[in-house]
Amino acid sequence: MNIGPDYDGGNLVFVVGCPRSGTTWVQRLLASHPCIRTGQESDLFDMYVGPLLRTWQHELRVDSSGRGAVGLGCYFTDAEFSQALKSFVLQLLAPMVANLLPGELFLEKTPSHVLFVPEIHALLPRARFIHVVRDARDTVASLLSASRTWGRAWAPRRAAHAARTWVTHVEAGRTAQRQLPAAQFHEVRYEALHANGFLELRELTRWLGLQWTDAELRSALDRNSPDAARQGHGTPIPLGGEFAGSVVKEPAGFIRQARAGTWRQDLRPVDKLEVWRVARSTMARVGYAWTAPWSA
Repeated sequence: MNIGPDYDGGNLVFVVGCPRSGTTWVQRLLASHPCIRTGQESDLFDMYVGPLLRTWQHELRVDSSGRGAVGLGCYFTDAEFSQALKSFVLQLLAPMVANLLPGELFLEKTPSHVLFVPEIHALLPRARFIHVVRDARDTVASLLSASRTWGRAWAPRRAAHAARTWVTHVEAGRTAQRQLPAAQFHEVRYEALHANGFLELRELTRWLGLQWTDAELRSALDRNSPDAARQGHGTPIPLGGEFAGSVVKEPAGFIRQARAGTWRQDLRPVDKLEVWRVARSTMARVGYAWTAPWSA
């Protein structure tokens, strides 16, 4: 496939959400489909392109305020910069999408891309997004657990910080959902996927426009059950993209209990209080109403 300057992301799907909300599970389930290619998290927009584009937009606002142009705005027009940035993005996307066959999709799973949906949409107007949402309490419990083991380099160590991380990501996702058409933004609830994975996965594949038999759906769910994933038997995720060779090996402890509601035992009373204080308003808006930190 040739990705020229008019490439619009029509065969690119982003799985996004708060870290530890089930995005990897959704990725592995969908990667079981023969028409879906995938790879390790790229951080393309949350660490590279997104901040660059936001810096450019900030400089344009400074210039329009009458305080004078600064930075690259002194050398490029908006159209020139946009063209250069698009060319840069296409080069970085090439290992993911350049070798796709007609009818195939590339599934990019970087959770924090949810914070940069407007920037992604501006550059790739036909790209689609799957937003995975999980109860703040279980997400915080999982983040705190990761911070003590394999995720100590990045995961928040305090419940309040973890809860703010959840709020920031979920609010960004809800904003994106209001701004994009339903054909480009689909929400998946972690709890619903656990309760009836067959129906949820069938709806998701239909939204993607893919055909999948009932037997294939059930096989994908069985292959990527929590027990299978803990033993390393889930659908493999290529380390450097579908065409690179080696596969991702998740660290010990990456798959925890993988159930809904374990926050009741996992969180200390002080942690519950912090989550309730920070996240309760957003929780109520997205369907996880919580009356008081001591209530179940």
